[in-house]
Amino acid sequence: MKTITHTNPNGKTVQVSVGKNVTIGENVTIGKFVTIGRGSTIGEDLNIGQGSNIGKHAIIGDGSTIGENVTIGENVTIGKFVTIGRGSTIGEDLNIGQGSNIGKHAIIGDGSTIGENVTICEHVTTGEHVTIGKDSYIGLYSYIGPE
Repeated sequence: MKTITHTNPNGKTVQVSVGKNVTIGENVTIGKFVTIGRGSTIGEDLNIGQGSNIGKHAIIGDGSTIGENVTIGENVTIGKFVTIGRGSTIGEDLNIGQGSNIGKHAIIGDGSTIGENVTICEHVTTGEHVTIGKDSYIGLYSYIGPE
């Protein structure tokens, strides 16, 4: 990891810890204390909240918003225009379809697939290898997965 100086669209600079071969698109706003793992690709026109940690080889699509203190695991693909609420934990080796909205303090298990335009409310937990289909709605405090 090395520390780089990133200039946000508002002209303010922030120190960001990044691994090797990280790509950051244009018009990206990054908060303080953010870490981006090696080989990750950060799209354009998006926001990453302070204190967030993005794992190795993650891809975050254009127009997405990552809240404060979010943890994103390794080998995660996040589609365009996805919102992930503050304090959420996104496991490893998973996909989140474009236009999806994941509420605050959600936990998405490793190996899961979240379809396009899915809404997952606050404090939802999924087990590992869960598939949630396109246009689904998962209510507050739900658990999806094995018993």
